[in-house]
Amino acid sequence: MATKQMSVDQLGAWRALYRADTLLFTHLDNTLRSNAGMTYFEHEVLQILDQAGGRLRMAPLAERLMISRSGGTRLVGKLEDKDGWVVRKTSPEDRRATWAELTEAGREALAKAQPVVDAVVATFFADHVSSEDLRRAARILDKLADANPNDDGFDCGL
Repeated sequence: MATKQMSVDQLGAWRALYRADTLLFTHLDNTLRSNAGMTYFEHEVLQILDQAGGRLRMAPLAERLMISRSGGTRLVGKLEDKDGWVVRKTSPEDRRATWAELTEAGREALAKAQPVVDAVVATFFADHVSSEDLRRAARILDKLADANPNDDGFDCGL
């Protein structure tokens, strides 16, 4: 199997992306834990459910979180047990379908956490670049995400 050698520019961009992502994620996760009593991934579950109208099937939820179905099941189970932020319900029409539903306690937890997320993202990300650069970065990152599907069939050629 042939491997590709990265150019200096490619390696520099990759390391900058990795560094920025790791620093921002770590700070956001730590700040959410200390100020809102939840992890970044727990916040993401609550936010995705809220954006979906409060309810979503487990498989699409895991897909939006970019994790495995079993990982999604474990995460939702943790949120059920934690403070009742989410409940799982079986569909009466299709007993195979399980839904994750945001509870009132989950909505309150999300409302408490969102200002924390907004402040961290603004302070350590958005406030440092222009709107034009943010739009350019979004286009570049979307292009990268589109080139890297989240499925088991991805093959990088190794």
